Amino acid sequence: MKIAVLYNDPDSAEVLQHRGAIAREIYPRRNIDRVVAALAQQGHRATALEADEHVIERLKQFFGPLRDGQWPGLVFNLAFGIQGQLRYCHMPGLLEMLGLPYLGSGPLGHALATDKAAAKGIWVHAGLPTPEFAVFHSAETRDPGLGFPMIVKPVAQASSLGLRLVNDAKELRAAVTENLEVFQEPVIAERFIGGREINVSVLGNTAPQALPVVEVLLGRNGLPVYTSEDKDGTAQRELKLECPAALPADLAADAQRLAVRAFTTLGCRDWARVEFRLDEAGQLQIIEINTMPGLGTISSLPAAAAQTGMPDLPTLLQRLVDIAVERYQRQPPTNFKGPRAVKR
Repeated sequence: MKIAVLYNDPDSAEVLQHRGAIAREIYPRRNIDRVVAALAQQGHRATALEADEHVIERLKQFFGPLRDGQWPGLVFNLAFGIQGQLRYCHMPGLLEMLGLPYLGSGPLGHALATDKAAAKGIWVHAGLPTPEFAVFHSAETRDPGLGFPMIVKPVAQASSLGLRLVNDAKELRAAVTENLEVFQEPVIAERFIGGREINVSVLGNTAPQALPVVEVLLGRNGLPVYTSEDKDGTAQRELKLECPAALPADLAADAQRLAVRAFTTLGCRDWARVEFRLDEAGQLQIIEINTMPGLGTISSLPAAAAQTGMPDLPTLLQRLVDIAVERYQRQPPTNFKGPRAVKR
């Protein structure tokens, strides 16, 4: 089928005006090209389209004239957004309006997952374990009573951007002030969990499947957390992924169960990665969820997929395509015949 792989390039994106916080997250073009090539290996007609102000015309040109209800193909959405609030929601919202099928969570699922405070609040309400937290809207910080050390980060960024480990009130104030200035959004502080770091990827919808547990093994140098420098390859330390993680069977099963619950309580769709740390008592604590996980050569999802019959990127991507198509096949007809509400 036709598959449009959407991506963003902050350096070339065209918008009507540059306004608000600019995206600092980058999905390397080499990874986009790997995705397009892998989909082509599966027999699809795939192309990469930049998701800026011209994306509607690009999509219309690629998919061609469509009759209402006709299956056009699929949008493989890897667009993180260009600027503004809750960028992960921008392209899903546009695709919903256009009526084009796409891979991944809808605007609401992305919004709840992207806003770390909203996600954690929902998990707490659902009885899921996550570290205690506080949200700061200004540099006038007070000790939230979580105990030091704490992790401080912007409330709605990914890839560990802005993440700081703070050990006292002075460092807390400095980290909050810096993040407010750089990212122009609230800042979340949470109790630091110092144990092992593990990830569980989740695929599917009606009966989501948790893949094998991956442990992130950090080198000796640097912070005891997975940083943005680790993720972009600039950290001066070795990083390894161990899959399946060397955990007791019951603990690994708990991680998979909790990952599925974290996924479903936020209304996520198709795919995501849930990140945990083990606390001092050996209990799992949910840190956050990523609704557009990495597909690079050193990423948790491909590592876990390789343990479950998806040994390479083309096989994994075909599974993701199948999951999205199956979801759309279950949707009821869209012809609306019910009452309409008049807005007064």
